[in-house]
Amino acid sequence: MTIKLSPPPVPCYVEFHRAQSWSLEQRIVSLEQQQGVSRTALPLTEQRILRLLQPWTCCQLSASVCSSAPELRFSHQTGSEVIRKIVKEDQDALLSCALDGRNIAEDVFDWKTDSSSRREVFFYNRGSSYIDGLPGQDAHFKDRVFHFPEQLAVGNASIVIRKTQVTDSGNYTCYFPFHEPKRRVQYELIVEYILKPRNIPGAAQEPTLSFNKTSDGLLLQCVVRGAFPKPRVEWRDSSGNVLPAEPTFTQKDLSFDVFLQATASTSGFYRCVATQEEIHNEVSADTYVPGPGAASEPSLTILDETKDWALLQCLVKGASPKPSVLWKDDSGNIIKSEEPEVTERGGSYDIVLQTTVTKEGFYHCEVTQEDINHRVSAKIKVFFGVSDSPPIGWIVAAVLGAVVVLFIILLLTGRLRCNRRSHTPVSTN
Repeated sequence: MTIKLSPPPVPCYVEFHRAQSWSLEQRIVSLEQQQGVSRTALPLTEQRILRLLQPWTCCQLSASVCSSAPELRFSHQTGSEVIRKIVKEDQDALLSCALDGRNIAEDVFDWKTDSSSRREVFFYNRGSSYIDGLPGQDAHFKDRVFHFPEQLAVGNASIVIRKTQVTDSGNYTCYFPFHEPKRRVQYELIVEYILKPRNIPGAAQEPTLSFNKTSDGLLLQCVVRGAFPKPRVEWRDSSGNVLPAEPTFTQKDLSFDVFLQATASTSGFYRCVATQEEIHNEVSADTYVPGPGAASEPSLTILDETKDWALLQCLVKGASPKPSVLWKDDSGNIIKSEEPEVTERGGSYDIVLQTTVTKEGFYHCEVTQEDINHRVSAKIKVFFGVSDSPPIGWIVAAVLGAVVVLFIILLLTGRLRCNRRSHTPVSTN
Protein backbone atom coordinates (compact mmCIF):
# COMPACT_ATOMS: atom_id res chain seq x y z
CA MET A 1 0.00 0.00 0.00
CA THR A 2 1.49 3.37 -1.03
CA ILE A 3 0.65 6.52 0.87
CA LYS A 4 0.97 9.83 -0.95
CA LEU A 5 2.19 12.73 1.15
CA SER A 6 1.82 16.26 -0.15
CA PRO A 7 4.50 18.31 1.53
CA PRO A 8 5.54 21.59 -0.03
CA PRO A 9 8.33 21.26 -2.60
CA VAL A 10 11.67 20.90 -0.86
CA PRO A 11 14.53 22.66 -2.70
CA CYS A 12 18.14 21.58 -2.43
CA TYR A 13 18.56 23.92 0.54
CA VAL A 14 16.55 23.86 3.73
CA GLU A 15 16.84 26.02 6.84
CA PHE A 16 17.02 23.29 9.43
CA HIS A 17 15.12 24.52 12.47
CA ARG A 18 13.79 22.25 15.17
CA ALA A 19 10.24 23.28 14.28
CA GLN A 20 10.60 22.04 10.70
CA SER A 21 11.98 18.70 11.74
CA TRP A 22 9.28 18.25 14.37
CA SER A 23 6.49 19.21 11.98
CA LEU A 24 7.46 16.72 9.27
CA GLU A 25 8.16 14.02 11.83
CA GLN A 26 4.70 14.46 13.36
CA ARG A 27 2.99 14.21 9.97
CA ILE A 28 4.73 10.95 9.15
CA VAL A 29 4.19 9.43 12.60
CA SER A 30 0.50 10.36 12.35
CA LEU A 31 0.20 8.61 8.98
CA GLU A 32 1.95 5.55 10.32
CA GLN A 33 -0.44 5.33 13.22
CA GLN A 34 -3.52 5.86 11.06
CA GLN A 35 -2.57 3.51 8.23
CA GLY A 36 -0.36 1.02 10.04
CA VAL A 37 2.44 1.55 7.54
CA SER A 38 6.09 1.48 8.58
CA ARG A 39 8.34 4.38 7.77
CA THR A 40 10.32 2.31 5.27
CA ALA A 41 7.24 2.13 3.05
CA LEU A 42 7.06 5.89 2.61
CA PRO A 43 7.88 7.36 -0.79
CA LEU A 44 11.51 8.12 -1.57
CA THR A 45 11.02 11.89 -1.38
CA GLU A 46 9.84 11.66 2.25
CA GLN A 47 12.66 9.26 3.13
CA ARG A 48 15.14 11.69 1.66
CA ILE A 49 13.67 14.66 3.51
CA LEU A 50 13.75 12.81 6.82
CA ARG A 51 17.34 11.80 6.24
CA LEU A 52 18.18 15.43 5.54
CA LEU A 53 16.31 16.96 8.42
CA GLN A 54 17.07 14.60 11.28
CA PRO A 55 20.83 15.15 11.57
CA TRP A 56 20.51 18.93 11.39
CA THR A 57 18.08 19.76 14.14
CA CYS A 58 19.11 22.75 16.17
CA CYS A 59 19.94 20.71 19.25
CA GLN A 60 23.18 19.71 17.50
CA LEU A 61 24.21 23.29 16.73
CA SER A 62 25.25 26.17 18.96
CA ALA A 63 22.60 28.26 20.69
CA SER A 64 23.48 31.35 18.68
CA VAL A 65 23.16 29.41 15.40
CA CYS A 66 19.71 28.17 16.40
CA SER A 67 18.42 31.53 17.56
CA SER A 68 15.22 32.69 15.96
CA ALA A 69 16.98 34.73 13.29
CA PRO A 70 14.41 36.08 10.81
CA GLU A 71 14.59 34.52 7.35
CA LEU A 72 12.61 35.55 4.29
CA ARG A 73 12.57 34.16 0.77
CA PHE A 74 12.10 36.46 -2.19
CA SER A 75 12.73 36.39 -5.93
CA HIS A 76 15.77 38.14 -7.31
CA GLN A 77 15.44 40.20 -10.49
CA THR A 78 17.19 37.34 -12.30
CA GLY A 79 14.31 35.06 -11.35
CA SER A 80 16.26 32.97 -8.86
CA GLU A 81 15.13 32.65 -5.26
CA VAL A 82 17.19 34.44 -2.59
CA ILE A 83 17.01 33.69 1.12
CA ARG A 84 17.30 36.77 3.32
CA LYS A 85 18.77 36.04 6.75
CA ILE A 86 19.00 38.63 9.53
CA VAL A 87 21.25 38.17 12.57
CA LYS A 88 22.62 40.41 15.29
CA GLU A 89 26.26 41.37 15.40
CA ASP A 90 28.43 38.79 17.26
CA GLN A 91 25.85 36.03 16.68
CA ASP A 92 26.67 32.97 14.55
CA ALA A 93 25.00 32.75 11.14
CA LEU A 94 23.97 29.39 9.65
CA LEU A 95 23.76 29.44 5.84
CA SER A 96 22.16 26.19 4.71
CA CYS A 97 22.84 24.32 1.50
CA ALA A 98 22.17 20.68 0.59
CA LEU A 99 22.28 18.40 -2.44
CA ASP A 100 19.39 15.92 -2.64
CA GLY A 101 20.52 13.99 0.45
CA ARG A 102 23.25 12.18 -1.46
CA ASN A 103 26.82 11.65 -0.24
CA ILE A 104 28.93 14.67 -1.26
CA ALA A 105 32.14 13.66 0.57
CA GLU A 106 33.83 13.22 -2.85
CA ASP A 107 32.11 16.21 -4.41
CA VAL A 108 33.07 19.90 -4.74
CA PHE A 109 31.14 22.89 -3.42
CA ASP A 110 32.05 26.53 -3.10
CA TRP A 111 30.71 29.45 -1.04
CA LYS A 112 31.45 32.95 -2.39
CA THR A 113 30.18 36.46 -1.86
CA ASP A 114 28.36 38.02 -4.78
CA SER A 115 30.14 41.36 -4.50
CA SER A 116 32.32 42.65 -7.30
CA SER A 117 35.35 41.18 -5.55
CA ARG A 118 33.75 37.69 -5.33
CA ARG A 119 35.46 36.92 -2.02
CA GLU A 120 36.13 33.29 -1.24
CA VAL A 121 34.18 32.29 1.89
CA PHE A 122 34.53 28.51 1.99
CA PHE A 123 35.69 25.88 -0.50
CA TYR A 124 35.41 22.08 -0.20
CA ASN A 125 37.20 19.79 -2.65
CA ARG A 126 36.82 16.02 -2.15
CA GLY A 127 37.95 15.84 1.47
CA SER A 128 39.99 19.06 1.72
CA SER A 129 38.91 22.58 2.61
CA TYR A 130 40.26 25.90 3.79
CA ILE A 131 40.17 24.50 7.32
CA ASP A 132 42.70 21.88 6.19
CA GLY A 133 45.02 24.51 4.76
CA LEU A 134 43.82 24.94 1.18
CA PRO A 135 44.92 28.38 -0.11
CA GLY A 136 42.59 31.05 -1.45
CA GLN A 137 40.24 31.94 1.41
CA ASP A 138 39.62 35.65 1.93
CA ALA A 139 41.43 36.83 5.08
CA HIS A 140 38.19 38.36 6.39
CA PHE A 141 36.71 34.87 6.85
CA LYS A 142 39.81 33.03 8.03
CA ASP A 143 39.18 30.86 11.12
CA ARG A 144 35.54 32.03 11.28
CA VAL A 145 33.78 29.76 8.77
CA PHE A 146 33.09 26.08 9.41
CA HIS A 147 31.15 23.29 7.73
CA PHE A 148 29.73 19.95 8.93
CA PRO A 149 32.11 17.18 7.82
CA GLU A 150 30.09 14.49 9.63
CA GLN A 151 27.03 15.49 7.56
CA LEU A 152 28.61 15.31 4.10
CA ALA A 153 27.30 11.75 3.73
CA VAL A 154 23.72 13.09 3.70
CA GLY A 155 24.39 16.04 1.41
CA ASN A 156 24.95 18.83 3.93
CA ALA A 157 27.04 21.65 2.41
CA SER A 158 25.93 24.23 5.01
CA ILE A 159 28.36 26.61 6.69
CA VAL A 160 28.41 28.62 9.90
CA ILE A 161 29.98 32.07 10.09
CA ARG A 162 31.09 32.52 13.68
CA LYS A 163 30.76 35.79 15.57
CA THR A 164 29.38 37.78 12.66
CA GLN A 165 30.46 41.33 11.91
CA VAL A 166 28.46 44.05 10.21
CA THR A 167 30.95 43.86 7.34
CA ASP A 168 29.79 40.25 6.74
CA SER A 169 26.53 41.65 5.36
CA GLY A 170 26.04 40.90 1.68
CA ASN A 171 25.02 38.23 -0.82
CA TYR A 172 26.38 34.69 -0.62
CA THR A 173 26.17 31.81 -3.08
CA CYS A 174 26.58 28.08 -2.49
CA TYR A 175 27.55 26.41 -5.78
CA PHE A 176 28.17 22.84 -6.95
CA PRO A 177 30.31 23.41 -10.07
CA PHE A 178 30.44 19.79 -11.28
CA HIS A 179 26.84 18.81 -10.64
CA GLU A 180 24.36 18.46 -13.47
CA PRO A 181 21.98 20.12 -13.51
CA LYS A 182 23.76 23.07 -11.88
CA ARG A 183 22.83 23.63 -8.26
CA ARG A 184 23.04 27.05 -6.63
CA VAL A 185 21.72 28.56 -3.37
CA GLN A 186 21.70 32.32 -2.82
CA TYR A 187 21.58 34.16 0.51
CA GLU A 188 21.34 37.78 1.48
CA LEU A 189 22.90 38.05 4.93
CA ILE A 190 22.09 41.14 6.97
CA VAL A 191 24.10 41.65 10.17
CA GLU A 192 22.54 44.30 12.41
CA TYR A 193 24.51 46.46 14.80
CA ILE A 194 24.24 45.96 18.57
CA LEU A 195 25.22 48.36 21.33
CA LYS A 196 28.65 47.39 22.70
CA PRO A 197 32.00 49.01 23.58
CA ARG A 198 33.75 50.22 20.42
CA ASN A 199 37.27 51.48 19.92
CA ILE A 200 36.56 54.23 17.39
CA PRO A 201 37.09 58.02 17.44
CA GLY A 202 34.56 59.77 19.69
CA ALA A 203 33.39 56.60 21.41
CA ALA A 204 32.88 57.10 25.15
CA GLN A 205 35.28 55.12 27.28
CA GLU A 206 34.52 53.39 30.59
CA PRO A 207 33.00 55.89 33.06
CA THR A 208 34.75 56.96 36.27
CA LEU A 209 32.67 56.34 39.42
CA SER A 210 32.70 57.61 43.00
CA PHE A 211 30.25 58.07 45.89
CA ASN A 212 29.96 60.13 49.08
CA LYS A 213 27.77 59.86 52.17
CA THR A 214 24.97 62.41 52.58
CA SER A 215 22.06 62.84 54.97
CA ASP A 216 19.74 61.25 52.38
CA GLY A 217 21.93 58.25 51.67
CA LEU A 218 24.87 57.93 49.31
CA LEU A 219 25.48 60.32 46.43
CA LEU A 220 26.71 58.46 43.33
CA GLN A 221 28.75 60.30 40.73
CA CYS A 222 29.55 59.16 37.19
CA VAL A 223 31.92 61.02 34.86
CA VAL A 224 32.22 60.37 31.11
CA ARG A 225 34.84 62.37 29.21
CA GLY A 226 35.66 63.16 25.60
CA ALA A 227 32.58 61.62 23.93
CA PHE A 228 31.14 62.54 20.55
CA PRO A 229 28.32 62.49 19.65
CA LYS A 230 26.75 63.52 22.97
CA PRO A 231 26.05 60.33 24.96
CA ARG A 232 23.02 59.41 27.02
CA VAL A 233 24.24 58.63 30.57
CA GLU A 234 22.16 56.78 33.18
CA TRP A 235 22.54 55.33 36.66
CA ARG A 236 20.84 51.94 37.08
CA ASP A 237 20.32 49.73 40.11
CA SER A 238 20.97 45.99 40.19
CA SER A 239 17.46 45.33 38.79
CA GLY A 240 18.07 47.59 35.79
CA ASN A 241 15.84 50.41 37.02
CA VAL A 242 16.99 53.89 35.99
CA LEU A 243 17.62 56.26 38.92
CA PRO A 244 16.22 59.79 38.60
CA ALA A 245 19.08 62.14 37.74
CA GLU A 246 19.84 65.11 35.48
CA PRO A 247 23.23 65.14 33.72
CA THR A 248 25.50 68.15 33.37
CA PHE A 249 27.32 68.58 30.05
CA THR A 250 30.53 70.43 29.32
CA GLN A 251 31.55 70.81 25.67
CA LYS A 252 35.18 71.02 24.57
CA ASP A 253 35.51 71.57 20.83
CA LEU A 254 33.27 68.80 19.46
CA SER A 255 33.46 66.38 22.40
CA PHE A 256 31.43 66.28 25.60
CA ASP A 257 32.21 65.64 29.25
CA VAL A 258 29.19 64.39 31.19
CA PHE A 259 28.66 64.50 34.96
CA LEU A 260 25.74 62.58 36.44
CA GLN A 261 24.80 62.37 40.13
CA ALA A 262 22.11 60.20 41.71
CA THR A 263 21.18 59.22 45.26
CA ALA A 264 21.30 55.57 46.36
CA SER A 265 19.05 54.85 49.33
CA THR A 266 19.93 51.16 49.70
CA SER A 267 23.10 49.12 49.52
CA GLY A 268 23.88 47.06 46.44
CA PHE A 269 25.46 47.19 43.01
CA TYR A 270 24.91 50.22 40.78
CA ARG A 271 25.89 50.72 37.16
CA CYS A 272 26.56 53.85 35.15
CA VAL A 273 25.81 53.37 31.43
CA ALA A 274 26.87 55.69 28.60
CA THR A 275 25.13 55.11 25.25
CA GLN A 276 25.84 56.61 21.81
CA GLU A 277 23.27 55.04 19.51
CA GLU A 278 24.53 56.92 16.44
CA ILE A 279 27.81 54.99 16.53
CA HIS A 280 26.38 51.89 18.26
CA ASN A 281 28.62 52.39 21.29
CA GLU A 282 27.69 51.51 24.87
CA VAL A 283 30.03 51.32 27.85
CA SER A 284 29.40 50.90 31.56
CA ALA A 285 31.05 50.62 34.95
CA ASP A 286 29.82 49.07 38.20
CA THR A 287 30.27 50.00 41.83
CA TYR A 288 29.12 48.52 45.11
CA VAL A 289 27.48 50.85 47.61
CA PRO A 290 27.48 49.71 51.26
CA GLY A 291 24.44 50.68 53.32
CA PRO A 292 24.40 52.12 56.85
CA GLY A 293 25.91 49.59 59.24
CA ALA A 294 27.47 47.57 56.43
CA ALA A 295 30.59 45.83 57.65
CA SER A 296 33.90 47.20 56.44
CA GLU A 297 36.68 44.94 55.21
CA PRO A 298 37.75 42.77 58.14
CA SER A 299 41.18 43.09 59.74
CA LEU A 300 43.26 39.90 59.55
CA THR A 301 46.22 38.96 61.76
CA ILE A 302 48.51 35.99 62.32
CA LEU A 303 48.55 35.78 66.11
CA ASP A 304 51.06 32.95 66.39
CA GLU A 305 52.73 30.33 64.22
CA THR A 306 55.19 27.48 64.17
CA LYS A 307 56.66 25.46 61.34
CA ASP A 308 53.48 23.32 61.37
CA TRP A 309 50.56 25.64 62.07
CA ALA A 310 49.37 29.24 62.27
CA LEU A 311 46.72 30.90 64.44
CA LEU A 312 44.66 33.37 62.40
CA GLN A 313 42.34 36.10 63.67
CA CYS A 314 39.58 37.96 61.83
CA LEU A 315 38.25 41.19 63.40
CA VAL A 316 34.98 42.82 62.30
CA LYS A 317 34.00 46.15 63.88
CA GLY A 318 30.81 48.24 63.97
CA ALA A 319 28.55 46.02 61.85
CA SER A 320 24.77 46.25 61.98
CA PRO A 321 22.79 44.05 61.64
CA LYS A 322 24.82 41.25 63.18
CA PRO A 323 26.88 39.51 60.46
CA SER A 324 27.91 35.91 60.04
CA VAL A 325 31.69 35.46 59.86
CA LEU A 326 33.47 32.49 58.28
CA TRP A 327 37.03 31.46 57.54
CA LYS A 328 37.54 29.80 54.13
CA ASP A 329 40.49 28.36 52.29
CA ASP A 330 41.48 29.50 48.79
CA SER A 331 39.14 26.90 47.24
CA GLY A 332 36.12 28.30 49.11
CA ASN A 333 35.87 25.50 51.65
CA ILE A 334 34.71 26.55 55.12
CA ILE A 335 37.35 26.03 57.82
CA LYS A 336 36.41 24.92 61.30
CA SER A 337 36.92 27.85 63.67
CA GLU A 338 36.66 28.62 67.36
CA GLU A 339 33.49 30.13 68.80
CA PRO A 340 33.32 33.81 67.76
CA GLU A 341 33.71 36.51 70.41
CA VAL A 342 30.79 38.93 69.94
CA THR A 343 30.52 42.38 71.53
CA GLU A 344 27.40 44.53 71.09
CA ARG A 345 27.47 48.29 71.47
CA GLY A 346 24.37 50.35 70.69
CA GLY A 347 23.04 47.89 68.14
CA SER A 348 26.34 47.41 66.28
CA TYR A 349 28.58 44.39 66.63
CA ASP A 350 32.29 43.71 66.95
CA ILE A 351 33.21 40.10 66.19
CA VAL A 352 36.49 38.24 66.63
CA LEU A 353 36.89 34.85 64.94
CA GLN A 354 40.03 32.72 65.28
CA THR A 355 41.09 29.55 63.49
CA THR A 356 44.18 27.36 63.29
CA VAL A 357 45.46 26.25 59.88
CA THR A 358 48.06 23.62 59.10
CA LYS A 359 48.66 24.29 55.41
CA GLU A 360 50.33 27.19 53.65
CA GLY A 361 48.40 29.33 51.19
CA PHE A 362 45.77 32.07 51.10
CA TYR A 363 42.92 32.16 53.61
CA HIS A 364 39.80 34.34 53.44
CA CYS A 365 37.60 35.78 56.15
CA GLU A 366 34.10 36.34 54.76
CA VAL A 367 31.56 38.63 56.43
CA THR A 368 27.90 38.39 55.34
CA GLN A 369 24.88 40.50 56.30
CA GLU A 370 21.99 38.90 54.43
CA ASP A 371 19.41 41.39 55.74
CA ILE A 372 21.05 44.22 53.78
CA ASN A 373 22.42 42.05 50.94
CA HIS A 374 26.02 42.86 51.89
CA ARG A 375 29.14 40.73 51.77
CA VAL A 376 32.77 41.68 52.21
CA SER A 377 35.95 39.68 52.64
CA ALA A 378 39.70 39.93 53.08
CA LYS A 379 42.52 37.44 52.57
CA ILE A 380 45.86 36.71 54.16
CA LYS A 381 48.78 34.56 53.05
CA VAL A 382 50.18 31.94 55.38
CA PHE A 383 53.76 30.85 54.86
CA PHE A 384 55.16 29.10 57.90
CA GLY A 385 58.09 31.11 59.20
CA VAL A 386 57.10 34.19 57.16
CA SER A 387 53.75 35.99 57.31
CA ASP A 388 52.16 39.10 55.94
CA SER A 389 51.52 40.30 59.51
CA PRO A 390 54.14 39.64 62.22
CA PRO A 391 52.78 37.46 65.06
CA ILE A 392 51.80 39.39 68.17
CA GLY A 393 54.13 37.24 70.30
CA TRP A 394 57.12 38.26 68.22
CA ILE A 395 56.20 41.94 68.50
CA VAL A 396 55.88 41.73 72.30
CA ALA A 397 59.19 39.87 72.60
CA ALA A 398 60.92 42.44 70.42
CA VAL A 399 59.58 45.34 72.48
CA LEU A 400 60.57 43.71 75.78
CA GLY A 401 64.04 42.96 74.41
CA ALA A 402 64.49 46.57 73.36
CA VAL A 403 63.41 47.80 76.83
CA VAL A 404 65.89 45.47 78.57
CA VAL A 405 68.75 46.60 76.31
CA LEU A 406 67.91 50.26 76.93
CA PHE A 407 67.78 49.67 80.69
CA ILE A 408 71.23 48.04 80.66
CA ILE A 409 72.68 50.93 78.63
CA LEU A 410 71.26 53.49 81.05
CA LEU A 411 72.53 51.50 84.04
CA LEU A 412 76.05 51.28 82.66
CA THR A 413 76.03 54.98 81.74
CA GLY A 414 75.00 55.92 85.30
CA ARG A 415 77.78 53.80 86.84
CA LEU A 416 80.42 55.38 84.64
CA ARG A 417 79.38 58.83 85.75
CA CYS A 418 79.50 57.80 89.39
CA ASN A 419 83.00 56.36 88.97
CA ARG A 420 84.27 59.56 87.36
CA ARG A 421 82.95 61.68 90.22
CA SER A 422 84.54 59.43 92.86
CA HIS A 423 87.98 59.81 91.23
CA THR A 424 87.90 63.61 90.83
CA PRO A 425 90.88 65.25 92.80
CA VAL A 426 89.96 67.58 95.72
CA SER A 427 91.65 71.01 95.65
CA THR A 428 93.61 71.98 98.81
CA ASN A 429 93.48 75.69 98.13
